Amino acid sequence: MTRVTLELQGGDQLAAALRAYGAAAEKHVGDAVNATALELRGDVIKRIQRGPKTGAVYDSIFRMIGGRPVPIGPRQGNNLSPTHQASAPGEAPATDTGRLVQGVTTYGTQPAGKLAVTVGSNIVYAAMLEFGTSRIAPRPAWVPATEAMRPKFRQRLETALARAAK
Repeated sequence: MTRVTLELQGGDQLAAALRAYGAAAEKHVGDAVNATALELRGDVIKRIQRGPKTGAVYDSIFRMIGGRPVPIGPRQGNNLSPTHQASAPGEAPATDTGRLVQGVTTYGTQPAGKLAVTVGSNIVYAAMLEFGTSRIAPRPAWVPATEAMRPKFRQRLETALARAAK
């Protein structure tokens, strides 16, 4: 399972301080956390669907047999395109069937007093692609998307706190 959690460090103390400003302040910060999580989810999906893919091109379906990939048939007729261009190490995974993209979701949208949302996937191979295995180099999507989102998240929080101070 792959998950990235957006959580404010010192979130409990921040929540207590926000309560001193009133419920509206806590709501503004919670909205900023939720908005960032939804945008992060969208960015992860875009990276998988549209990011550069420069890996191998396949025209067969493979199965692991005896620890080695063995072609078992053409891709045509299996609801797949005739060829598939894989991602290279360091690139976001290349979508093929759409299953990985469909599995990207948010968990735990901000309830009152809790300033955390998780963007993740229950697709088992999502973590294998994100972090790599002994046989596969990482194909990260979540970590680069999270790093790219940091400045926007900070700006949203600053805006939310400015609203709370009014």
